[in-house]
Amino acid sequence: MSELSRPHRGFGNHAVRLGELVLARAEAALAPLDLKPLDYDTLICILEGHGMSQQDLSRRLGLYAPKMVGLLDGLEQRGLVERKVSVSDRRRHEIVLTASGRALLDKAAAIGAALEEELFGALSEADKARFIAMVQRLEAGADPLGKE
Repeated sequence: MSELSRPHRGFGNHAVRLGELVLARAEAALAPLDLKPLDYDTLICILEGHGMSQQDLSRRLGLYAPKMVGLLDGLEQRGLVERKVSVSDRRRHEIVLTASGRALLDKAAAIGAALEEELFGALSEADKARFIAMVQRLEAGADPLGKE
């Protein structure tokens, strides 16, 4: 077997392995709150989005509309989010956190910070900043729904 055709663990393989490790650990850490990592990410996006629409949230998370509807339905049934009619455009529904949603997000954020320290505490703050910048650059160039 030539040097070029020998299987190796490239960048993508390492990225996938890291993602799987972080996802598995996050699932276990958030389970006592009855949250999945996607629920947590959704709540953060809603908090940061200040009344974004369901469509905007779907695009930001890279989820197809049917999956977004089911995710929000579940969060709404649990009393964590509300769909409110926009005051500026009555055809538009904005997604907002409820007080219960914010309280649960605060608990989840504390768990997330502890997990992040456990997983990435060996990295310097400069290394973490570089890593985040690289991931954001890659995310900015990728269509999350694969329609490029």
